[in-house]
Order: sequence, then structure tokens, then C-alpha cells
Amino acid sequence: MDVRKNILDLNFHKYVQYKTTVLIFAFTYLIALFIPFFTNQLKINNLSDIILISIISSAFFVLVILSIIEFNYHLKKIPEELKKLE
Repeated sequence: MDVRKNILDLNFHKYVQYKTTVLIFAFTYLIALFIPFFTNQLKINNLSDIILISIISSAFFVLVILSIIEFNYHLKKIPEELKKLE
């Protein structure tokens, strides 16, 4: 039982690290996105740049959201598995 519990603990920590890393990537992306707007390197009235940034940002955040949903699913499964061990 202790070995299986340790394996589940390792899985738990693995998914917590994955989730934290994805959230750090998302926060870093937002910061990197706002810097050009505040320094006027990227103009809001340039439609082609805004469309490109919107497409890239949408794809990025869809991946972030799907990853977080997947990691939350695995994190919710682990306590259930621990209860089965007891």
C-alpha cells in the first residue's frame, strides 16, 4: 500500500507542477502581450497586427484552458484513488 500511495503522491505533484507551469506560461504571455501596447511598439489601429495577435492569443489560451482542464481532471482522480487504497 505504501508504494502505491507514494506513486500516487508523485503523480499528484507531477500534475500540480504541470498546472503551475501552464499558469506561469499564460501569465508570462499576458505580460509579453501588454508590453508592446504600453510602449507603443504595437498600435491598436493597425488591423492586421491585431488580427494576427488575436489568432495567436486565442490558440494559445485554448491550449492553456484545455491543459488546465486535463490537469484538474487528473488531480481530482488522485484523492479517489487514495481512498480506494485505504
